[in-house]
Amino acid sequence: MAVKPIVTIPDERLYKKTIKVKEFDKEIKELVQNLKDTVLSAKEPEGAGLAAPQIGSDKRVCIVRNFFLDPDNNNLEASEDFILINPKIISKSKETELDFEGCLSVPDIYGKVQRYRKIKVKALNETGELIRLSASGFFSRTIQHEIDHLNGEIFTDKVVGNIYTLKELEELEKEKKIL
Repeated sequence: MAVKPIVTIPDERLYKKTIKVKEFDKEIKELVQNLKDTVLSAKEPEGAGLAAPQIGSDKRVCIVRNFFLDPDNNNLEASEDFILINPKIISKSKETELDFEGCLSVPDIYGKVQRYRKIKVKALNETGELIRLSASGFFSRTIQHEIDHLNGEIFTDKVVGNIYTLKELEELEKEKKIL
């Protein structure tokens, strides 16, 4: 299919709630492939996930990437990608974590967002089968971030404290003023 341009703020499509997928037709197959191609092409910064509105679609579809160290390959970073169609968080931990987030649709902006530490999600995969995922840590954060996109929400609306550019963040890290 194709690598699509990333829709960035203030584009109004990022602030609209998406439409539930009812048919697994050619349009959805193309959308799924375009999400895969586009997120894999994002290098600076690397994409941890991508929601359909970020490439201009109003469908309730996203891709999330679970990063891990691969014990079979010298502990190099690897990832497993999941397509989530009509995702819904079905349980969440009481514990939350405050950590930095960025977004391909909000270039060069970072801030701390409070997220549930662990979640369970149900969704349909790209062939229409029901799947359930348990996620914690960064993977949990990624799923919540992408579901926010499907609900027309941007992470900057949830930032606790200051918003930083990458350069400002790197300076603060050098000076050990931020963790």
